[in-house]
Amino acid sequence: MNRANSIRFSASVAAIALCALTSPIFAQDMSAQAEGSSDAAKQIVVTGVFSAKSIENAPISISAITAEELSQQVANSAADLIKNVPGVFVNSSLGEIRNVVFSRGVSANSLDGDGGYYYVSMQEDGLPVEPVTVGNFGPDYFSRPDIMLDRLEGLRGGTATVTGNNAPGGIFNYISRTGKSHPGFEVQGKVGLEGDGKNPYYRMDAYAGGDLGNGLYYAIGGFYRKSDGSRDPGYALNKGGQIRANLLWDYGNGSVRFDTKYLDDHNGWFEFTPAFDFRDPKIAGGFTNTSSVLPPANPHSFTNPDGSTGSWDGSDLVHARTLSFGMTWDHELADGISLQNRARYSENKTDWSTGGLIFPLSLDDFFLSILTGTLGLPGTTTYKQRGTNTVAAEVLSFSGFDHTVVTNNLPNQNILQNGVFSQAALSTKYRSRTFQDQFTVSASLGNHALAVGASFAHSRYSQMGGAAGIGISGLTPTPQVYDITHTLPNGTVLQVTDPAGFAAQGGGILDGDGTSGTQRQISFFAGDEWQVTDRLSIDGGIRYEDIRYDVTNLTLGAAAPVNGGAGADGNPLTLWDNTRNTYLAPTNTKRNFHYLNYTGAVNYEVSDTFQAYLRYTRGKKAPDFRGIADIDSPSEIATQFPEPQVITQIELGLKYRSAGVRVGVFPFYSKLSNVGSTQTFTDQNGQFYTPPTIYGQIETYGVEVDADADFGDMLNLRTAITLQNPKASKFGLWLANAPGMADDTLESTPKGDADNNPKILTRTTATLTPMDSLALFLTHSYTGKRAANRANAWYMPGFHTFDFGASYEFGTDKRFKLQANVNNVFNQFGIMSWARAGGFLNSLDRQGLTKAAVDANPNQLLSIVAIQPRSFWLTGTVKF
Repeated sequence: MNRANSIRFSASVAAIALCALTSPIFAQDMSAQAEGSSDAAKQIVVTGVFSAKSIENAPISISAITAEELSQQVANSAADLIKNVPGVFVNSSLGEIRNVVFSRGVSANSLDGDGGYYYVSMQEDGLPVEPVTVGNFGPDYFSRPDIMLDRLEGLRGGTATVTGNNAPGGIFNYISRTGKSHPGFEVQGKVGLEGDGKNPYYRMDAYAGGDLGNGLYYAIGGFYRKSDGSRDPGYALNKGGQIRANLLWDYGNGSVRFDTKYLDDHNGWFEFTPAFDFRDPKIAGGFTNTSSVLPPANPHSFTNPDGSTGSWDGSDLVHARTLSFGMTWDHELADGISLQNRARYSENKTDWSTGGLIFPLSLDDFFLSILTGTLGLPGTTTYKQRGTNTVAAEVLSFSGFDHTVVTNNLPNQNILQNGVFSQAALSTKYRSRTFQDQFTVSASLGNHALAVGASFAHSRYSQMGGAAGIGISGLTPTPQVYDITHTLPNGTVLQVTDPAGFAAQGGGILDGDGTSGTQRQISFFAGDEWQVTDRLSIDGGIRYEDIRYDVTNLTLGAAAPVNGGAGADGNPLTLWDNTRNTYLAPTNTKRNFHYLNYTGAVNYEVSDTFQAYLRYTRGKKAPDFRGIADIDSPSEIATQFPEPQVITQIELGLKYRSAGVRVGVFPFYSKLSNVGSTQTFTDQNGQFYTPPTIYGQIETYGVEVDADADFGDMLNLRTAITLQNPKASKFGLWLANAPGMADDTLESTPKGDADNNPKILTRTTATLTPMDSLALFLTHSYTGKRAANRANAWYMPGFHTFDFGASYEFGTDKRFKLQANVNNVFNQFGIMSWARAGGFLNSLDRQGLTKAAVDANPNQLLSIVAIQPRSFWLTGTVKF
């Protein structure tokens, strides 16, 4: 197995930019951030509010996680840090990328990592990391927490509809250090053993910041890391890093800051593991929670449908690159009027060279011959271990459409008779270039604090799918793809796979679609906070959205012979390159969305320590770029005009704060309506088709608790608790009968628990400081059981996890700190995602599984993604 031993990471900072006040929302007073080292300032929030406020006085449901609290954790990803915020569900089980984040039941279609940030905005210093969300392209490919992260502010629902761009579910703002807030030098080294102590992890972070004189401050930092991951595929699963910097000029009555970031990183994610028993799922024999099913590296070149040559190497993974430049200006005018402007230009790219769609299927499955390009060929298909004459299986076909397994030496047939893994060699290039700008004017006029402004975001996006092929492997950990040949009845032997073990290059059913276009968003917003009396205040905000898409699609037509059927290599007997997909005429789709979001609250300070507010919010969520790109045929362009989803929320906030105690309780009601649900089937010709979309809604009643309390000088408890009851209704399910759409039937789905929505979520951290230099911390998390789909066919069980850590600071000046962590101390098993068995397309159709089918055979095969197993960490930090 090829193993990547080293990677050279080079990054150049092309410009360093100034910035003062971050104003991705009505007002973000970065002076609060600049003084972030003081306890008082740590309680100032700048996300989701009309002006910077202390967290206890802000009439919103927001949590602030400080650098000290973040430092206690060893997070799997940027999303993992959000678990500290109540009301938010985070699935970070896949690794550093492709995570899922949603809040308050606003969770439709949330099991797939390809669109896990659909309803929320992931921001760095107040502007979205990536405004374009498409399948398998979003913000967490381009955001990594590092030593420059100062704090995380998490807003769920509420004012997110008027303070964020098309993100009514919440805003999660990762705020950076500056040289003013954090002068000095800091180096941090981290080593770990993931996969229950088996797989090495190495990381180095460095930071420098300080005063250059005349009000000028600099900060620069970044990291490099390499790891094999929790489930070692035989090559490094994460390798790369980033460097970023800012230059802040504080000129008295204002400030300017320039920012820049360069990221160059390779990341993979964990695919599904076979399991049994819907009543109490357990990983299938032959596999464990540390098993990888990703394909081998097996580098090879191939010809794309457009005739260009591509290359694939599984160890390259998803190669993400980011280059961004930002500038923020904040100026204080006379008479309490201030101006804020924030802008950013970014280029985000990912090149995919990894495996996916890895599911068990049977060698006699009709769909497998479609995947490998042998459909319609009579004769015998032979599967051999690559580089040997060892036959793993033989399949006989009399007509080319029937399939009978006549030899079976396949491994782990206890899992699935005649079972193998499909291995799609994913090779797609994604590109986006975005300019964002937001301008805000704030003024204090008597008892009113006013804010008005506008934001603009323009993105150019392109995507081109490659055709690296399909492999077939045995049902084993770290599987090896088979060499496949097909012998015709006349004795002619066709080579189905290339020397690397991949078939159907350039002509596969999953290859070659291309999309390009623009996404333009203009928003106008206004807010007012009216201080009616010393204790009573009323605030309101509105936001007008204008979102426009112009998308050009290249869709695949029928596969055509290449070079007269001889293929790119001129050999007609090498089947893997003999056909190539062709493109239909390009189509163009334009869709515009215009709507008004609004929110309002009444806030009353009952006493100096207790505050209560009641907020009503109504907003809309326009389809993202993918939703428009999926409208790609002439008939769909003429008839499909999707409507925005509608989100209505009511929340009550009760906030109490006294010496050493802070408690927030937030009862809420949330309704997400006009939610589309789609399914995909194949017709009698093996072509995909999608029945009409069914629209439903999700309603959630719940309460969130966010608390922090000191018990004497040595013990602190922090907790985030969510109790909720999410219900889905008005959805339906298409039942495919014979191949083709003609006899498909629609079955109404009864009202039930919304899928992938736990009714209980808790996270509690106890920190014990028996002496000034020593800290011990233990975090307990609980994720309640969740309906696996809208039909409530089965429930993913609830589970507990414990994380433990200890840190010790050396010396009188505490310049050196050593910290040890153990994540998932008791190696608990918990399911975060799943797929059904029964063939390739069935695996992708989770909603198609019914309760009756589970009751008829509860011990049947399924595929699952589990939480990451136990890991061990040691971190050393030196400050100069």
